[in-house]
Amino acid sequence: MRIGISPFASTRDGSAAVADVAIAGGIDTFWLGEGLLEMPAFPVWSGGMEPLTWLAYLAGQHPGIRVGLGASVLPLRDVQWLAKQSATLDQLTAGNHVLALAPGFWASEFAYRGVDFESRGAALDGLLDALVAAFAGEPYASAHVRLADGARLSPRPHNGVAPQLWLAGGAATMRRAQERGWPFQARGASPAELAPTTRTWFEGGGGLLGLRVAVRVTDEPTSSAHLSGYAVTGSPVEVAQTLADYAALGVCDVSLIPGHDDEASLATTKALVDEVLPRLADLTAGL
Repeated sequence: MRIGISPFASTRDGSAAVADVAIAGGIDTFWLGEGLLEMPAFPVWSGGMEPLTWLAYLAGQHPGIRVGLGASVLPLRDVQWLAKQSATLDQLTAGNHVLALAPGFWASEFAYRGVDFESRGAALDGLLDALVAAFAGEPYASAHVRLADGARLSPRPHNGVAPQLWLAGGAATMRRAQERGWPFQARGASPAELAPTTRTWFEGGGGLLGLRVAVRVTDEPTSSAHLSGYAVTGSPVEVAQTLADYAALGVCDVSLIPGHDDEASLATTKALVDEVLPRLADLTAGL
């Protein structure tokens, strides 16, 4: 199981400390989500920054790291500019960039941008096709996007075609990922809650399955509620076992959110690399 982390914190220095500890402990991927507006759920250093810019900074600070955006709300993005930004990051990282895409969750962001929230799912397929065409330098026309013939966005992605493209979200988006043969990043859920999703995914021909979930390593009783849904909480032994349970379901790429403030996020990250991940390696050795 590949483990990545969001270096969230309450300050710039706190975020840098989380990133440094993660890298020193062998974590090889930084994941960021995407939030447009100021809101309590997204403090500045916990989702309030523009993610592709921040990922480029992290890639420069830690050469060789994989950087993933999980997930970009495509109906709120300009397809051409997203393709240019993502292709640039793909070049900077020599292809070590993942772009996960989603229809969106926060109605307030759609209202702010003047985009109809209820039709976001219906618009997604055309926007995905347009994004793929933009990466490939092909013309495309739909009700939402027109890419003219005779010109090509610069730069091309590292492989000349597209970065690593994933989808993220709920059941309808998962079906789109199956149809396109793309990896899928599931929402946070307990292993028991996630099991039906994994069965549907693999029985429908799905390949790589990822998961984005909050985590807190603590011996104190705590709630599992989190902004993104379920949160993995417990002692190092309990957290390692839960992650191993995900691996047994077929999840092979996990994006962890360790907290939203300097102290909690750093403490969880230290516990992950010092205590949880070594146990996880032992538990999943035979998978």
